[in-house]
Amino acid sequence: MGDLLDKFERASKGTVQPLGFGGAARREKVAPMLLVGVIDVGDDTQAKLAVDAGLDAVIVNGKKAAKQADLNKTIKATKKLAVGVWVDEASEKGWAGTDFQVFSSASTPIGFLGGENRTNVMQVVPELEDGLLKTIEHLPIDVFLVSLADAEKLTVSQFMRLARVRGVTSRWLLAHLAKLPTQAELEQLREAGVAGIVVDLANQNAKGLKECLATLLELPHEVPERNKRRSVATLPAAGLQAGTPERRAEPEPDDDDDDWDDN
Repeated sequence: MGDLLDKFERASKGTVQPLGFGGAARREKVAPMLLVGVIDVGDDTQAKLAVDAGLDAVIVNGKKAAKQADLNKTIKATKKLAVGVWVDEASEKGWAGTDFQVFSSASTPIGFLGGENRTNVMQVVPELEDGLLKTIEHLPIDVFLVSLADAEKLTVSQFMRLARVRGVTSRWLLAHLAKLPTQAELEQLREAGVAGIVVDLANQNAKGLKECLATLLELPHEVPERNKRRSVATLPAAGLQAGTPERRAEPEPDDDDDDWDDN
């Protein structure tokens, strides 16, 4: 399992057991959602900001033409953070030093997504036709990403776009936002089954990022009771697979059936 997927798993559980024995080995609290930053190739300042703020992961924006040497340098600057590269079309071999790749184009050859040790994140456009949107659950994808960064505010309309994708898949879901969300917005996103927030680091600072991380730590891991009654497809990936029917219990035999020969 890759670093990004491991972080999703730990976030879904709420705590992790650190190394050690006895009372000294206290369980570490983990936020129910990840905070991921997007940085530009060659921007050492953004890379340092991601490391200093303690983000869960970093995505290097490789959509624009960039020299491989600059890309490698930026990846190295992220140090021990889980790091991925965001491109239009997925790479067949990936990039050295990365844990995952994010791609946007549906023209990506399906053979490029193979391999047990590769984590694939696909950007999904919520405006896809209904029938086509429902097919994404069958793709060899670990995480889906919905970008709402074209809007400054997380409105009901934007939330509905996000919900269209959440409603058809049980995979981990990332929401790419224009700015850091408020506590109220984070609560709504959490209840909707979003597993992580993605923000561009170009206009961010360490204080704002750390405050967001602190807010994430205070979010409840338990989904409200009203959300538990929703369809299985709205559950995070740690739950049941979308569309998996709940198995019915076999009926108990009637006690009177044992004695019918006596009558």
